[in-house]
Amino acid sequence: MDPFGVLFGRLVREKRGIENLSQDGLAERSGLTKARISDIETGKIGNPQARTVDALCVALNIARGERAACHAAPASGLPPRLLEKLARHFGADMPEATEGELEAFLMAKAQEFREMRERLEKLAETEGRISELVNAANAALGEGDFEMADDLLREAETVQLQSSTIVALKKQAELRIERGNATLVNGEVAAAAGHFERSSRYFSGVDTELEADNRHECATLLRYYGYRYKSAEALHEARSALQQNLGIWKQDAYPEKWCRTKNALGGVSWRLSQFDVAESAMPHLADAKTHYEDVRAYCSEELLPKMFATAELNLANVYSSRKLAKSDAEYETNLQLALNLELSSLRFLSKAGDPEAWGIAQHNLGCSYINLSNIRSDEAKSATDVENAIRHAELSFEVRNPEDSLQYWLASCRTLGEALLNMSTYSITTDAAQYVRQAVGVLRGAAARISPTEHPHQWAEIQKQLERCGEPGLV
Repeated sequence: MDPFGVLFGRLVREKRGIENLSQDGLAERSGLTKARISDIETGKIGNPQARTVDALCVALNIARGERAACHAAPASGLPPRLLEKLARHFGADMPEATEGELEAFLMAKAQEFREMRERLEKLAETEGRISELVNAANAALGEGDFEMADDLLREAETVQLQSSTIVALKKQAELRIERGNATLVNGEVAAAAGHFERSSRYFSGVDTELEADNRHECATLLRYYGYRYKSAEALHEARSALQQNLGIWKQDAYPEKWCRTKNALGGVSWRLSQFDVAESAMPHLADAKTHYEDVRAYCSEELLPKMFATAELNLANVYSSRKLAKSDAEYETNLQLALNLELSSLRFLSKAGDPEAWGIAQHNLGCSYINLSNIRSDEAKSATDVENAIRHAELSFEVRNPEDSLQYWLASCRTLGEALLNMSTYSITTDAAQYVRQAVGVLRGAAARISPTEHPHQWAEIQKQLERCGEPGLV
């Protein structure tokens, strides 16, 4: 049997004669070139594009049945490999079937095959990588290789998803996140959390990893809001989002993201121990301790060392909490443990390679030394602790500045100011006024960068420190 292009070309030539049209006239009516029409009528194009066939059918009033009649018989319309495979399956499934039933089956399959290839041809009219993949899939179908065609179409689907669908979803998510940020500005935490979760759900069923990544970023926004405004409500919403992600970031499949989520959950619980109702403090601390110890138990100096170091730093914060200890003696022991953890974490961190984490470690060491100095009964040991606190707080400034990390910079200012003030109170200090002047300079510099409306917690704490310096509060 002649291929479709030959049979269709004869039909076009016959219909053009009936319509009394020249090739020029048909070209004008169909929007095709005269050369293209000539190639079709002479059968030079064995398988003309679907849009070309559509244009000629409309121009010449070719009926659907006439067009279908141009398709070859099933045996020539199906690739030999596919024809053999279909006939074999048919015989196995229906061993008692007649030749007529087999012919009808193959004719139906041939029609399905042609329609599928026509759809792929239309898809292939798009440009770029998708077009290449669809054309390759069509060629594979032509060879009867359905497995290869499916692989190519799967890749095309992924390319389409990444180039179009996911790009659109990311934009949609960004807009929804901004709605959440706007409601946070208005203090509507629950509404903001709803917007944030909706932004993550846009990716549900499309890309689970993007869904979880987006949710983590939104949880971070809630965490920062909770830290800045001491909002237990925001922290509870952040915890809920992070716990959802643990259902996605399984330990065995995504170890690093599992550790990141566990560390974040520990941070939320630690802050809740400070900002939530008093009776919940100990359960929150215990929860934070569990999260951090889970990470330390899973990681090591060789496996995810940065996550291991982060867990050590965070666990030190838990041990630094006075609420965890039942006595001053136990608290002093816990502080010594916290210092050991913080010093240990510096083995995995470098100022050049990870300046933010290195700065956090230096700052936290300063805080731990201050806390330890406050419970010492020996003034000389206490003074040594404060000297260490000053040294580590000053080191943190080497990687912190208000333009890049205002919150971290402010924390270092407050810690250094506190250490300087404490040093001024010791009887063994020879020039107490000098330490006070240094503290005033640091604290006033910090206060000049913020306002009581935008940073109420930081502002209030700095005012208390300035009052201890004998300085009037700032307005």
